[in-house]
Amino acid sequence: MRTLLTCFAVSAILMAPAFGQKPQVPSAKEQIATAVLPLPAPMRAKAGVIGYAPDMTLVTLRNSNNGMVCTATQPGDSSFDVRCYHESLQPIVRRMRELHSHGLSSSEIFRVVDSEIQQKKLTVPDQPTAGYRMLGPIGAYSPATNTVGREIESWQSIHFPYKTAAQIGLAEEGQVPRTTPYVMSSGTFWSHVMIEHEDMNPQ
Repeated sequence: MRTLLTCFAVSAILMAPAFGQKPQVPSAKEQIATAVLPLPAPMRAKAGVIGYAPDMTLVTLRNSNNGMVCTATQPGDSSFDVRCYHESLQPIVRRMRELHSHGLSSSEIFRVVDSEIQQKKLTVPDQPTAGYRMLGPIGAYSPATNTVGREIESWQSIHFPYKTAAQIGLAEEGQVPRTTPYVMSSGTFWSHVMIEHEDMNPQ
């Protein structure tokens, strides 16, 4: 069962490659095609994409024309991890990524981000926003066909910052089967409804 801190997974996408190894960074076109896979097909062409430059710095590969921004999987990582969030949630996502790069633990990241929101250094969306994600072993992704195997999970989320499960009208994580929508991180800035599937790769 996923937890408050593992749903965002502030670890896997940010882990540096092993010392002495320089990963091969795919072309911008390849990264874009991969990053948008979690989205429904009609939304992919207009989504923005954040990917990796040859020096492994994060760069904008394509601007968004539909409000969604996807982040490509990290070259050289053992996990295939691509995710998309609405552009209004991106400042929070970027700040969490930045704090992780400074060595903060997941609990510290949540504490700092919450504090910065309360201080109005960061803002959260004032309406629900959607998220999409695919996660699994890198070997289950085929670069040749840009497709994923069943080992890679796929799910969606609907973010309601600071709303509780009771306010939304759903059960919390662990109270219902994972294929029944439930709320993670209830009452926090990362509060969201998780939508999972028997078929983990719905199109």
